[in-house]
Amino acid sequence: MTLALCATAHGQPAASCVNKFVGTWIHHGIVGQTNTANLQPDGRALCSDNKNCVEGTWTCSGNVLNYDNGMYKTDYTLQADGTMTARDGIVVTRVGPAPKLSAPREPAGSNTTAACGGLLAQEKQDNGIKGGNVHERSYVVCQKFENKCGYPVSFAVKSNKVRIKLSATVQPGKMEKICATSETETLQYLGWKQTL
Repeated sequence: MTLALCATAHGQPAASCVNKFVGTWIHHGIVGQTNTANLQPDGRALCSDNKNCVEGTWTCSGNVLNYDNGMYKTDYTLQADGTMTARDGIVVTRVGPAPKLSAPREPAGSNTTAACGGLLAQEKQDNGIKGGNVHERSYVVCQKFENKCGYPVSFAVKSNKVRIKLSATVQPGKMEKICATSETETLQYLGWKQTL
């Protein structure tokens, strides 16, 4: 078997681990077989240097790359030294540094869901003062953001009252919001990114 992957109907590898595996790898397989695999962020790869390599797909979870070529599946475990190992003494080494991949980012002011970060519509929140039986109403705008990614992200807004950018970290599967401090303050959504 050789590690070689290519486009077929498959799911995209998890964003939380894809950066560990994307790039070019030399596969040192069983009985001395070798080939070069170029792992793509969407689960595709190019195979070269061996006319017998069988192309397939890959996904990942944590430090384990799951390879499937349609005939058999193999798990490759990323080691502390940066190599991957698999059954029967298979060793896979990276060629060059891992590429730097950035998280997807929504355009400024967008109210749509791009990739896995979900911008929710701005809402008004009662920020009034309560004292005894008296409630002084004061409504401020809040920008809500839902994280549908499998990793922490941060989103940012710009206020018309302060010169600094305001941001909040959102854990996977959670929702956070940034609220204005006064009724006259407005918030402009700037985008989101993965936090490391």
